[in-house]
Amino acid sequence: MANALEQAVETVEPDTIESLLPPEEGDIVVPETDPASGQMSEPELETDPEDISQHPPATLHGRYLIFPAMPLPAFDSPTAKAYAVEDRREPKQNLFALVCSPMQPTATHVMKKLRDASITGLLPLSDYGPTFWSPLGQKCMIVVFQRPLGGRFIESFGKVSPHLSEYEIGAKYVEPLVKAFQRLSGMGVTHRAVRLDNLYYMDEEKENLVLGECVSTPPGHDQPVLYESVECAMAMPSGRGPGFIGDDLYALGIGMVILLLSKDPTRKLSNDEIVHGKCDQGTYPFLCSKERIPLQLIEIVRGLLADDPEERWDIEAISRWIEGQKAHVSQRKSLLKAKSPYIFLDKEFYSPRSIAYAFSKNIGEAAKAIRGGKLDAWLRKALDQPEMADSISALITLAKVHTGKPEGSDEILISKSCMRLDPLGPVRYKDFSFMPEGFGEAFASEYFHTSNFQIPAEILARDLVGYYLATLPAQNLDVNSQIKTFKTLKSFAKLNEMGFGMERCLYELNKTLPCQSEFLRLEFVYDIETFLPTLDTTSSKADQQTRPMDKHMAAFIATHFNQDIAPHLKALCDPREETSMIGLLSLYALMQWRMGHENLFGLTEWLGNLLQPAINTYHSRTTQQTIAQEIPSLVRQGSLPDLFDLIDNSVRRHNDALAFKQAQFEFSQAESEIQSFVGEDVDQEQEAIKSGEKATAMTSVIVGLIGAVIIIFVMIL
Repeated sequence: MANALEQAVETVEPDTIESLLPPEEGDIVVPETDPASGQMSEPELETDPEDISQHPPATLHGRYLIFPAMPLPAFDSPTAKAYAVEDRREPKQNLFALVCSPMQPTATHVMKKLRDASITGLLPLSDYGPTFWSPLGQKCMIVVFQRPLGGRFIESFGKVSPHLSEYEIGAKYVEPLVKAFQRLSGMGVTHRAVRLDNLYYMDEEKENLVLGECVSTPPGHDQPVLYESVECAMAMPSGRGPGFIGDDLYALGIGMVILLLSKDPTRKLSNDEIVHGKCDQGTYPFLCSKERIPLQLIEIVRGLLADDPEERWDIEAISRWIEGQKAHVSQRKSLLKAKSPYIFLDKEFYSPRSIAYAFSKNIGEAAKAIRGGKLDAWLRKALDQPEMADSISALITLAKVHTGKPEGSDEILISKSCMRLDPLGPVRYKDFSFMPEGFGEAFASEYFHTSNFQIPAEILARDLVGYYLATLPAQNLDVNSQIKTFKTLKSFAKLNEMGFGMERCLYELNKTLPCQSEFLRLEFVYDIETFLPTLDTTSSKADQQTRPMDKHMAAFIATHFNQDIAPHLKALCDPREETSMIGLLSLYALMQWRMGHENLFGLTEWLGNLLQPAINTYHSRTTQQTIAQEIPSLVRQGSLPDLFDLIDNSVRRHNDALAFKQAQFEFSQAESEIQSFVGEDVDQEQEAIKSGEKATAMTSVIVGLIGAVIIIFVMIL
């Protein structure tokens, strides 16, 4: 611990004090607002600083100690806080940990690939995993990194704006990062967090430049709009998707421009103004037309900032440039720009892309504008795009046909119109916008913040992604695969049953998302192997009268458990309590057996207390009593398969059924014997009354005769 404390103290340098001063004009600073939307960042979940010292260190995998009382703000990410770490196995290691926000999905699949990968030009990731973080009172994903001893790249310039000359930028900036891109590309990973404030020096001499972390949030989530390609910049931060290596190279080019100019040329513009500028002018003209870019760097800057992905430089082209060779430059297409502006809300727009972006932000006014006919005239005359105008006219007609229905709503009309105006842009619906490959993260983020599936469900129900994919021009994109994926999701969403519904869609799209069930939400269960053991551990804190199953748990299991569980889910959905309970027990028993879990004492006891309806399905009271008496001994063994065998043993079921049939037969025979005495089809109650009346009459006659005899006998005497 002393070692970790010394490291934390060493991190506090004079530059930290200077960073508190107001930045000078042109300085590059870490944004305090949401880097994509311009809105305030989501609230940080932290305890009172006065109490933070009372929290014990968290332990990751029994090796790493993470200290809540020792924050390292110099290494914070926009939504993840950094803390000091001590490695019990190697105490001299220089490490720090990021505690990821539980309100955002994390790139766990990327963590797995990067752990101990030793990639040149990338901050080394040592380990990761969910761990209980006492300041938040729940488990969070914690990622441990090697500590960059040279600090942040932009802080190395002190109070002066970051700047590299045309002679330095290749060797000190481009070359080290391209090496990282080459390895990442070979691993099928995009970084999606390439920006100047996420670059570090691993060494104190500040020679070894590396890219910072890219796993604490969804791809592109933390990126300022400026660093994102046009189509990704228009999507919500969580819906930008992993993209491709060209998106990282685009961000590399933005960094080059800022370093060469010693300023951010968009520092006084809003996010919307940046997007519209890129759309109407193109990224390179928008950023550089009024600035001086060194002649020998114009070619690479233009290549990296090409808005058409097919024209953008790839790693091979950059490598040739680094080696001093001439890169192959593809024929550049002219930007689709109108002869005269389209006026919307008193603003001028010159490209259909920028109009689509403006429409998506003002749905009501946009619907009026589209239906009014001015857009149609502008597309035909100013832009010379009659086919685009015809497609939007068809949408207007379709909306009229479906007036009063969801298909005729303004939201659907604008969503589909934006796809026609900007085929490569994001899918836009209400305030939800995403690239198709980013739908999963956007879906998860929306659920984390709203706890409902309304908008994603409407997107699937209206098949908006299918419509979007059908409008795409030919390009390097596996459209058929995505169409198949969304058809499957739509079929899942239609089934409002255990193991299906929107919950199933959520986990199918986010394979490493922790289970969001109220039983497990605070435990960060993101793989099927830890599902039952964690549920067993938490059973002592749960209400034993509730069933340990809900729609989230069923969907999580259906997504991750590689077995045919259709019969179990069918039984689980049965309206009869006894059948549903047996289905639950059989599912958990199968999971314990297949995965080899032992001694699930808590879960076995929990389920054992809920089995009375299942026990009552046996006809024999003796059998019911025997089963109830055997349950406690099986609970002490912690075996769900044995408990299921006790409750639903085929031999016992068979014998109980035979005994019941025998009892029914014997009862039938006894009934027949009774009928034989009184005859068939005889009303036994009426016969009893008649027999009683006869007996009473006979008794009266006999009593009368006896009385008469006695009287006669007395008279004779």
